[in-house]
Amino acid sequence: MADQMPCKLVFDHYDPADERRREALLAMGNGVLSCRACAPEAAALHAANGGDHYAGFYRAGWYDDAPREVNGTAVRMASLVNLPDPFGLSFALDDGDWYSLDGVELRRYRQCLTLDSGLLKRELEFTMAGHVVKLHETRFVSMATPHLAVLRWELQVPPAIARLRLRATLDGGVTNAAIRRNGAYEGRRLGAVGFQHDDLGGAAVSATLYDDHRRLAMAVRVQTPGMRLHWHGQQVEQRLIQQTECPVPADGRLVIEKRVVVRVEDERPTGHREAREQLLKQLPTEDFASLQQAHSHGWAQLWRCMPIESDDPQLHLALRFHAFHLLQTGSPHSIGQDIGFPPRGWMEGYYGQVFWDEVFAFPFLAAHFPDVARSLLDYRYRRLDKARERARRAGLRGAMFPWRSADSGEEETPPWQCNPMSGRWMADHTRLQRHIGSAVAFDAWQLYLATADETLLAGPIGELIIEVARFWASLARFDESRQRYLICGVIGPDEYHNGYPGAAEPGLDNNAYTNLMAVWTLCRALQVLELLPEGKTTELRDRLQLEPDEAENWDHISRRMYLPFIDGDVLSQFDGFDQLDAPSQEWLHGDRPRLDWMLEARHDSCDRYQLSKQADVLMTHHLLPRRSLQQLFQRLGYQHDEKSLRRTLAYHLARITHESSLSKVVCAGALAQVDSEASWVYFREVLDTDLHDPSNDGTQEGVHLGCMAGSLDVLQRHYLGVRPELDGLHIFPTPPAQLPHVSLSLVYRQAHLQLRLQHGCLQVTASSGNDRAVPVHHAGGQMLLEPGQSLSVPCRAPK
Repeated sequence: MADQMPCKLVFDHYDPADERRREALLAMGNGVLSCRACAPEAAALHAANGGDHYAGFYRAGWYDDAPREVNGTAVRMASLVNLPDPFGLSFALDDGDWYSLDGVELRRYRQCLTLDSGLLKRELEFTMAGHVVKLHETRFVSMATPHLAVLRWELQVPPAIARLRLRATLDGGVTNAAIRRNGAYEGRRLGAVGFQHDDLGGAAVSATLYDDHRRLAMAVRVQTPGMRLHWHGQQVEQRLIQQTECPVPADGRLVIEKRVVVRVEDERPTGHREAREQLLKQLPTEDFASLQQAHSHGWAQLWRCMPIESDDPQLHLALRFHAFHLLQTGSPHSIGQDIGFPPRGWMEGYYGQVFWDEVFAFPFLAAHFPDVARSLLDYRYRRLDKARERARRAGLRGAMFPWRSADSGEEETPPWQCNPMSGRWMADHTRLQRHIGSAVAFDAWQLYLATADETLLAGPIGELIIEVARFWASLARFDESRQRYLICGVIGPDEYHNGYPGAAEPGLDNNAYTNLMAVWTLCRALQVLELLPEGKTTELRDRLQLEPDEAENWDHISRRMYLPFIDGDVLSQFDGFDQLDAPSQEWLHGDRPRLDWMLEARHDSCDRYQLSKQADVLMTHHLLPRRSLQQLFQRLGYQHDEKSLRRTLAYHLARITHESSLSKVVCAGALAQVDSEASWVYFREVLDTDLHDPSNDGTQEGVHLGCMAGSLDVLQRHYLGVRPELDGLHIFPTPPAQLPHVSLSLVYRQAHLQLRLQHGCLQVTASSGNDRAVPVHHAGGQMLLEPGQSLSVPCRAPK
C-alpha cells in the first residue's frame, strides 16, 4: 500500500495565466483562517488586487452585510470579508528595483504543497540585476494555533551584493474583488481602519464592518533571526509600508519571517488601540522550527484519524488532496465556531455563503470526525428558531431553512445575477429551493446513524428532523382529482429551470427530488418518535408542542405524495418536463460558454428545454440506498422496478450538461450499482475537476469543495459499500473493476475500523482498542466484530 508514498502537489514552472487557479488550489487553512497562495512580492508591490494575482485572507464565517444598490434595488446580503493582507514582502539588491517574479529572469521554479505536513513551499532561482539569487519560501496556516499564520523567506544572494533593502506591507485597503461579475454586491467591506507599528518590525491593524460592533484586529511581526534591524513605517492611504536595510551576511544567507495573528469580535478588547497593542503582545516568540513542528504535528493527528491510501499514485494524491481541503475548511479548530460548510471553501466564491453542499460531506465526516459533523449541525440548529420564523412569515409551520445562509439565518440569495455575456441582470429565483430542509434532516440523520447518540436524537437531531417534516406537511396540498399531495412553486437542485415558459411567477410543480426527500423526511420524523424511550418522546413532543394528530398526518402524507412520471415508468424531473423543447445536442456535448448565460444573451432561456445542469432525479439515487429508495416507491404505491429504474437513469443522463461540478459526483454515485464502468468514468472526472483542468475558471474563485467531499463519499458509501444503519454497519462492497487497491479507516459508534480493498475483497479489521463489538451486516450474513477481529467481505459485481 502507499504508507510511505510522498503526497505532494507540485508545479515545476511559472505560469502567470494560471496563478489565480493555483492560488486557490494551494490555499492554506485550519478551519478558522484561510489564505490564498498569492505571491508575497505581488502583495508588497500592490500588484495582488488584479491581473494575475489575488491576495485573499479570510476568517471562517465572518460576514458583512453592508447595503448595496444592485440593478436599482437596495440589497443587504451577507458576504465573507476579505481581511487586511499582512503577507506583502519584497527586497531589493543595493539600490536596485524591488523584486517581482515578473521582473526577473527565472532559472528554476518549484512550488510544492506537502499534504501530509500542511506546508506550502516555493523554491526559486533567478537572475536579478545581473546577479543570481535563490529564494526558498515556506508558509502555513497553523493547525496547532487556530489564529496564527506564518511566512518564511530564506534568501541566498551573491557576495558581490553589499546590502539588501527589505519591504513589508500590511494592507488595510483591500476590497472584495475576486469575482468581477459580483462587483455590484462586493467592494469595500472594512471601515475605521487604524494602524500602529514599532521600529522592531511589529505592526497591527484594527477595523470594523458596516455594523461597527463587528470588529477585527490583526498583528504581524517581520523579523530576521540573528539580526536586529530598525524598521521605518509609513502609512500610505490605508496601507502600512515598513522598510529597512541590512548588510548581506558573510554567507549570503538571510532569513525573513512574518508571523500573523487575527482576532475578531469578543476575542479582542473593545478599544481599537487596546486591541492592536494586546495582539502585538500575543505574537508567538517560539522559533520557526517549533511553530512548524507543532503545525505539522496537528496535521499528522488529522491524517491518523483519516488515513486514506491507494497504491495508485494519482488516485492517492487526488483523494488526499480532496480530504486536505475538506479538513482545512472544517477542522477540529472549527468546533464551536458557529460556521457552516461553504461550497468554495472559505473564499469569495458564492460570497462564502452556505448552501446544501454539506449533504455531500456529512456521511464521510460523520464517519471520521463526528465532532466536526456535530459542529456543522449545530450551525443549523442555532438557526432553527429563525427557520421557524421564516416558515411562519410564509404562512407555514415547522422550519423553512434558507437556500443560502450566512450568520443571520435569513435568506442570502442575491436577487440578481449579472450575465457577463450580455451585461444584463438576470433575476435569481433559486431561493425557492426548499429541498434544503431535507438536506439538513439528512445530515442530522447521518450523524445519529454514525453515533447512536440518544441525547442528540432527543435534542438537536430530533428537533431539526421533526421541524422540517412539519414544514413539508404544511407545504403539501391535497389534490382531489389525483387523490395525492402536491408540492408546487419550488425549484429543484437543477438551477436551469426556475419556472414554466411564459409563466408570470417562478417555481415548478412536483419536483421529483423535492417530493421524494419530503417523504423521506416525514418517515424519519416518525422514526425519531418511535426510537426514543417513552419519557424522552413525551419531552420532545411537549417541547415542540406537537399536536395529537400530527404524526398521523405525516404518515398519511408520506403514503400519498404525488410523483410525476413520463410514459408511466420514467420518473420525470418535474411536472411538464417532457413537454419542453428538445435541446440542441451541441449544447450537451459541444464546446460552448455557460449555457444559461449563452441563451439569455440570445433572449432565450433554459426554462424552455429538456436539459439539466444536474439531474435532480439522479440525486435521490446518489443519496439513498437502492433498497431505501424502493421502499419509498412502495410506500407511495408506485411501481418502479429495475427496468423502470434503468429507463429513468438513461432518460436523464441524455439531458445533462454537467455544468455543475456536483453533477458528476451524483452520476458516479447513482450509477455505482447500475453501470460501474460509467460510474468510474464520472468518478475519474470528479477527481480531475480542480487538479487537472487549468481552463476551469471556476477554480479561481475557490476549490469545488462539495465536489471534493462528494468524491470521498462515493468511494466510501458506494464503492466500498459502507453505510451505518440502525441495526449496525452495513458493508456491501461493489467497486468498479478499475478501482485500485485502497484503504481507509472510520469510526462507527466510537469503535475504530480499518478497511482495506484488495484482490476482490474488502477486509474489515476492528481496532484492538475498541471497548465493544460492532454489529456488521454483509452479503454472507451478520456478525459481531470483536476488538482485534477481522472480516473479509467478497466484492460483488453491480447488478
